[in-house]
Amino acid sequence: MKAKPVALAEIKKRSFQKFIKSMFFTMREVGGVGLAAPQVGVPLRLAVIRVGKKSPSIVLINPKIESHSKTEQQDWEGCLSFPSVRGLVPRYEKMVVSYYDEAGKKQRKIIDRFSEARVFQHEIDHLDGALYVDRMRDMKSLMAFSEYKKRIPGK
Repeated sequence: MKAKPVALAEIKKRSFQKFIKSMFFTMREVGGVGLAAPQVGVPLRLAVIRVGKKSPSIVLINPKIESHSKTEQQDWEGCLSFPSVRGLVPRYEKMVVSYYDEAGKKQRKIIDRFSEARVFQHEIDHLDGALYVDRMRDMKSLMAFSEYKKRIPGK
């Protein structure tokens, strides 16, 4: 189901800031690049992202996709909610997202790297009550991770 918006007054509260830190900790512990609050049982529009070790950590509070490219790419996706499967998922190549950061400051980000755009879309889907399998065009590509590792070299 859809997550509820975070009240802006909540953002600076110590308990909320502690929750953000715990989400980053959980994401790192399980080897993820993104984690949405509903995945840990909290129905709020909050997600954390860190696409690469050299990339900055990003906190998305009440994110909204303002616009996106018409072009899409299909690529393999997995999810921390059910880590033992992978599937081919189409995602927009570029997008513009607005959100509040962990300080409660309004942000607007132009995302033109496809790998980053994919992660943002995946996490925002969680906040909208959707999973990547809901986006798949062909369920025949859905496979166990062990089979994926055999069939898709280099991934």
